[in-house]
Amino acid sequence: MVEDKHGNLWISTDGGGISCVNENWELIHQFTAGHQNSIPYNNIKSICYDEKNDYLYIGTHLGGLSRYDIQKNQFYNYQEHSSRGNLAPHNFIYQVKMWNGKLYLSSREGIFLLDPVSNLFTFLFKPDSYCTNFDIDDAGNLYVNQSDEIIIVSLYDLSQKRSVPIQKMGYQGGIARILAVKDGAYVCTLGSGLLFYNRHTKKIIAYNTSNSELSSNYCYNMKKTTDNKFILTGDQGITLFNSLEQTFIRLVQKEIYLKAPVIRDCGIYVSSANRIYIGDTKGVTLLSEEEFQTSQVEINSLYFSTLYIDNELILPSPKEKVLTAALPFVKELNLGSDQNNLLVRFARSDYRNEHAQQGFEYKLDGLDKTWTYTSVSEARYTNLDPGTYTLYVRMAHASNLSPISLIIHIATPWYLTWWAWMFYLITIGSVIAYYAWNRITKLALAQSLEKERMEKQHIEELNHAKLVFFTNVSHEFRTPLTLIVSHIDTLLQNQLLSPQVYNKILKIKRSAQQMTNLVSELLDFRRFTLNCFKLQIRKQDIGKFLKEIYLSFSDYAHQSDIHYNFICNPVEIICWFDAKQLEKVFFNLLSNAFKYTPKGGEIGMTIATDSGSVKIQIYDTGCGIPASDSIHIFDRFYQGENQKGTEQSPGTGIGLALTKSIVEKHHGTISVKSEVGKGSIFTVTLSLNMNVYQNDEHVQFMDNTPEIITSELPSKDVVEYQVNTSMPEDNLLHESERGDGRKLLLVEDNNELLHILQQLFEPFYQVYLANNGKEGLSLAYEYKPDLIISDIMMPEMSGTEMCLQIKNHIDLCHIPIILLTALNTTEQNIEGLNRGADDYISKPFNAQLLLARANNLVRNRLLIQHQLQKQPLSEIDLTSINPLDQEILRKTSQIIEEHMDDPDFNIPELCKGIGIGRSLLYSKFKALTGMTPNNFVLNYRLKYAATLLRQYPNLPISEASDRTGFSSPVYFSRCFKNQYGCTPQNYQKRVVANES
Repeated sequence: MVEDKHGNLWISTDGGGISCVNENWELIHQFTAGHQNSIPYNNIKSICYDEKNDYLYIGTHLGGLSRYDIQKNQFYNYQEHSSRGNLAPHNFIYQVKMWNGKLYLSSREGIFLLDPVSNLFTFLFKPDSYCTNFDIDDAGNLYVNQSDEIIIVSLYDLSQKRSVPIQKMGYQGGIARILAVKDGAYVCTLGSGLLFYNRHTKKIIAYNTSNSELSSNYCYNMKKTTDNKFILTGDQGITLFNSLEQTFIRLVQKEIYLKAPVIRDCGIYVSSANRIYIGDTKGVTLLSEEEFQTSQVEINSLYFSTLYIDNELILPSPKEKVLTAALPFVKELNLGSDQNNLLVRFARSDYRNEHAQQGFEYKLDGLDKTWTYTSVSEARYTNLDPGTYTLYVRMAHASNLSPISLIIHIATPWYLTWWAWMFYLITIGSVIAYYAWNRITKLALAQSLEKERMEKQHIEELNHAKLVFFTNVSHEFRTPLTLIVSHIDTLLQNQLLSPQVYNKILKIKRSAQQMTNLVSELLDFRRFTLNCFKLQIRKQDIGKFLKEIYLSFSDYAHQSDIHYNFICNPVEIICWFDAKQLEKVFFNLLSNAFKYTPKGGEIGMTIATDSGSVKIQIYDTGCGIPASDSIHIFDRFYQGENQKGTEQSPGTGIGLALTKSIVEKHHGTISVKSEVGKGSIFTVTLSLNMNVYQNDEHVQFMDNTPEIITSELPSKDVVEYQVNTSMPEDNLLHESERGDGRKLLLVEDNNELLHILQQLFEPFYQVYLANNGKEGLSLAYEYKPDLIISDIMMPEMSGTEMCLQIKNHIDLCHIPIILLTALNTTEQNIEGLNRGADDYISKPFNAQLLLARANNLVRNRLLIQHQLQKQPLSEIDLTSINPLDQEILRKTSQIIEEHMDDPDFNIPELCKGIGIGRSLLYSKFKALTGMTPNNFVLNYRLKYAATLLRQYPNLPISEASDRTGFSSPVYFSRCFKNQYGCTPQNYQKRVVANES
């Protein structure tokens, strides 16, 4: 801001241009950028007035320097008239100042001097950093801020420069403004207060909040008044500084005078009449020095004026419990426990200075630790706790005056009185006692439940132990069952038996097979219990399936004089199920029905569909099941009290448990309705939709090839068919004549079964016996048998481990192996075949079937040997032999072809090429091809020669002899005749005759 000689005040703004007001604050001029004859930019950084020429110089941000001729009302923008190459200030002007009739200004280009007469710039010097402000004293000393230091330059001799490093001298914060005086300069800093630099003593005097009455260490601007005092602005308002008395007087209640905050770039102007103009972010405030004194007047006339409780005004009244008189005359307030939200207003009766509104300080003794300053005459407290408080209020900055006080009593609520606390203690004690009693009761209940759980766990473990025991015993059953069935098969082959004896033996075999089925059922139940079973689901007609099961019991029903019914509606019902497993379900249900239904009773099976499911009911008119047993009838090993059936022996408690497991695996349900003396109805419900199995990992979908259903009670025809279709012993003897002298190794830990197998195979093979896998492996190394038959579960070394070692040994890998086991599961079969077994037979097995499979394996080996003698290796399917043997034959063929025309090629070279010894090569070739290595090489050369003669009928015999590695044509012809029964010449003639 600046005042011209006409008494008008020019005000520059940051973004709003320039305004001019008269003494009555009436707007005379308003200049903004964007118009003709106006300022170049609205962001004004500094202005100064040239009284002699009546010029107003304007420094802008981005617009450079501008001059306004007040008399002519004309602007001159220097940036528009500047020429390139001349050293002059450009767009950024920081400060302008008139001194001795010359204009001094700072810009990004440095410090310049402008002669108003010639209107030419003179470059003085350029500081190391941008000079945002400067000042000049009466002696011509220029004080310039340069980053964190001050540069002092004599305008009479620019070479005389000295630096005052402010920060290096321990004064932190940036430099906001410099004011030059007679003996030095005042420096306003942002953090170190006000500094005075004495240019004579070259020392700095610091004024800050710790060593003076300065209200803040952040000072923005400073101007000198006509009374040689200084007006200072900062972040705490406006302060009057008396340099002679070294005192600071802050303008108290600055909010009354300033309508907006004062920031760093806000200006100060002191007129010749000592009127003080303070710029802020919203306008200009006019002050005088006297107001700094009147704002300090201590006002003592305070009184409490108004009371609000819960935002409701309390008026004095004789009937009012709170205020019986006006609040200024009340010294004590008695309030209820719910009247703890207070607003107390106070006022003063001093009106000497209406503009100098004084601040207040208050403190509630009993709650506040310090005084609280406020600019409004009220004190608010919320949610005060019960008790006695004293409210003190005083004028701010008048600590020497006694504050006014008001005693406030807030009553204790009923729930905090002593009798309430007694009630609380009694209640808490009762709750603790109840909790302790409840806890003890729960612990007793938990112990009881734990005991019950342990008993249940013990029962489960006992059931598991039973199941494991039954499973292990079942495994052991398979071996004696194998012996029984083998002996029975041997007896049934005797054609001299009378029909009566034959039928009795047939019944024995039927019972043995039934026992085998029971063992299989127990093993299946074990697998279902361990969730290790996979259903093989097929899309089938369940009506047809159940009809076949129904017919299996028709003869028995007729013999037992039982009415037997079957109803299926509709006739064809397509469903997804595992026929083999559901067969067990319905055989079990029908068996139980026949078991507990007396003669003359009725048993039936009904099948019907119901909203996406099929419902199968099996009913009977038997003895029925008591209600106490029906809820446990599907539990494992549960045996009801009512076991009076047609059979004397009670059940095992496995059948119905297995039945329920199989039905639930099919995502179905099974239930029973029974009445003692009237019969039972078992209902099985299955879904017709295959989607119920989609996410079941224990289900495998199979193709729609129908599965053969085998009855648990095979008929006589089936048994007779098995006997009649057995291979006659004479045929086996006939085959043994072709394989006379072949070796068979039997590995079995059961001596009786081992003896039976020995009797079975001795007429046809040279038999060697071993009792475990380790002993069998040793005998295999020693005798190199043509076939090995081994059990799986044996001590010391299992059959699968022995099989794996044999199939991975180059000397033994060609030997075919048949594994025998009582573990008849798909997973175990796959494991055995993955170990290299050639065949897998489950116990109990048919002796003649085992003999036939053994002969087939030997016969297949003989067939491969025959093919190797007559056909080229490339035309023979070798997938049935071990991969190691295939690799030996492949390498042998490759080496022989590489040396086909070499008559000196011998067996040592072949051994070297294959990488095995001569004895191993001999035994390996003898086992694989039936030939010695020499004979194999000779046979290979002759087959190659025959191929040449077929391809080239006119090929000379001598050339064929040379190309196949024979030393002479005579020897070649003799060998060829031994192989093919004719000379090479006749072989060529036959080829030509066949082609013609």
